[in-house]
Amino acid sequence: MNHLFQVLQAGPLRLTLAIGWSLLLTLLLLQPEADPVIDLGLPRGDSSLEREIFFIALHLLAFALTCSLWCWALARFVDRRASLYAAVLIAIGLGIATETLQSLTQDRHASPIDLIANLGGALIAARIIWRRWR
Repeated sequence: MNHLFQVLQAGPLRLTLAIGWSLLLTLLLLQPEADPVIDLGLPRGDSSLEREIFFIALHLLAFALTCSLWCWALARFVDRRASLYAAVLIAIGLGIATETLQSLTQDRHASPIDLIANLGGALIAARIIWRRWR
């Protein structure tokens, strides 16, 4: 168990996990809904309040995880404050980029609500991390 903890503290492994998650999230957000590369079994169909709430929650969680992973990865290379600022910028940049690029896919579109959830997830994670450090 101690060896696993030491491995997880390695900077290159942390960066690999953060980059890997970011690439996976980008794929999931840009893949076509009709013929996904990775089918997560998410509900399809007409828009309903329950479906929208479910997807907003997924966006919040995904971008909170993105911000947290990048902060954790970068903390091995720079001080905590710099790692948190950089992680927020990366998560927000990824959120904006994926929402914008969805308009280029066949059956997806950019959604202001999803964009707000992406930004909100990153900022909520940053706030929690910052409060935990204080």
